[in-house]
Amino acid sequence: MIYASSALFAMLVCLAIIFLHERHGLLSCDRFPSKAAKTFAYVWLVLFFVLLALLVTGSALNPVTSKELAKTPFYSLFAMHAILIVFLAGWWAATGAPDLREFLNIRHEKPAEVVAIGISVGVGGWIFTLLMAMIVALILQATGILKKAPEPPAMIGWMAALAWWKKALIVLSAMTVEEAFFRSFLQKRIGLIASTLLFALAHFTYGNPLLLIGVTVISLVIGFTFYRTKNVIPGVLAHGVFDAIQLFVIVPIAVRMMGIGG
Repeated sequence: MIYASSALFAMLVCLAIIFLHERHGLLSCDRFPSKAAKTFAYVWLVLFFVLLALLVTGSALNPVTSKELAKTPFYSLFAMHAILIVFLAGWWAATGAPDLREFLNIRHEKPAEVVAIGISVGVGGWIFTLLMAMIVALILQATGILKKAPEPPAMIGWMAALAWWKKALIVLSAMTVEEAFFRSFLQKRIGLIASTLLFALAHFTYGNPLLLIGVTVISLVIGFTFYRTKNVIPGVLAHGVFDAIQLFVIVPIAVRMMGIGG
């Protein structure tokens, strides 16, 4: 029943996107070379969203344990990112294979300024996200909704024990693939709020309300940066800085303080 509800929700989201495009040109940034190409793109969109919904639902309902993680191949961490890449490649082909810089909103003007914006947003966004998560946690505790701090997922302890180069690969993959999909593709077509909600839902497997709040806040910060700059590069850098701080600094400290096993 839960899987069916998730698939139905994904289909409704896709149908809403298709309807808004047909009536109001929501996907006006895309140039479909033919009706067949547009039909393929619509079907591709529905199949992708349904698959993503089912995968996220399955992961949320069956959280991985420490023992399972110990047997998990490292490359499997990139399965979701691989799916996002395949989807983007299919949509790019269906829209006539436009210039990739235009498709992904990659702009190279003023590189020093772009790097400065990305690093500033990453560091500032991390501080802002931390403060917001603390404020929300205090409010939830004061109202009795959150009686105690939720247990961190087993994935946290496992990732803390990874070699530095594996952490670096995770950061590199997340900062490029997720920004290409959630910002260059989704936000450009359905807006900041809707893309942020879908970004948070995609991370629902964390199963920790405070982590989900953090994911939502940083997505809004990076999304607003994309909205202002019309360039995905600052967001990619900000995402990388944020994830690097989390993975190389915060997670190891939290694991030592809580005594979580790797």
